[in-house]
Amino acid sequence: MSSMPDHIRKAIPALGQNAAPDNSAAVRAMYAPMLKGVMDGVASKIDIAYGDHARQKLDVYYKEGGSGKPVFIYIPGGGFVGGDKRSDELYYGNIGACAARDGMVCVIANYRLAPEFKWPIASKDIESAVIWTRAHAKEFGGDSDKVVIMGHSAGAAHVATFLFDPDIKGEKLVKGGLLSSGPYRIAKGTKAANMLAYYGEDEGQFERRSALNYVKDSKIPICISVAEYDPSNLITPGFELANLLVERSGTGPSIRCAEGHNHFSTVSSMGTTDDDFAKFTLGFVWQCAGA
Repeated sequence: MSSMPDHIRKAIPALGQNAAPDNSAAVRAMYAPMLKGVMDGVASKIDIAYGDHARQKLDVYYKEGGSGKPVFIYIPGGGFVGGDKRSDELYYGNIGACAARDGMVCVIANYRLAPEFKWPIASKDIESAVIWTRAHAKEFGGDSDKVVIMGHSAGAAHVATFLFDPDIKGEKLVKGGLLSSGPYRIAKGTKAANMLAYYGEDEGQFERRSALNYVKDSKIPICISVAEYDPSNLITPGFELANLLVERSGTGPSIRCAEGHNHFSTVSSMGTTDDDFAKFTLGFVWQCAGA
């Protein structure tokens, strides 16, 4: 049975299947009261530079003491042209606190944005953030050989490129990847201005820049999630990715359609008593870390 409170379960369908900022704000407001005290006992270091640009910063969440902890890296979305790792005192610190309370070190990283910075800059930034994390994990009680990365929405697209693209092959740096509610292919005829701002308008380059085309050459464990009330164009890529993983491995991939959730409520629920999505997500991290 889902742990989602009834008032949220009833409210989410009425918000519609969209990724608009108003939808995000409404969902965050519903979960905010459930996050009271989420940071209690959790230490954090905010705005650590992993590069020279103002966007090349990350936050680290951890509990003092211990060593050899799994390290969970979270890459937020924002439609390729926006988004932030710490838009207020709760989000996305709720994810960091949730992971830290579960015995992990959590890193949440920003990256440079379109239209100024185009494909594959965001994924190269993620590579730099992962390299920084591996170099500094021990300082926070983490194990540099137990790093698992997750991206949500546009962040999932960037993580997919980081993991699968033949010129990056980020799978060599991490133990597993979670891809949540993201677009992994840019198709000819795409009209979405935000995607064109990042991937460019030359349709002759779309196939080369689509991470899905390189999945079958990978070996890394992958976990997929979509939300029941995601926009449809962010649901179907998850199942297309799952199909390619079946072709790759011959077995069913780790996949979850988050019942009752929309595009924003999955990650907003982390750190609250509505913990189904958090258990699924962090369970995969522990699995990849060998716990």
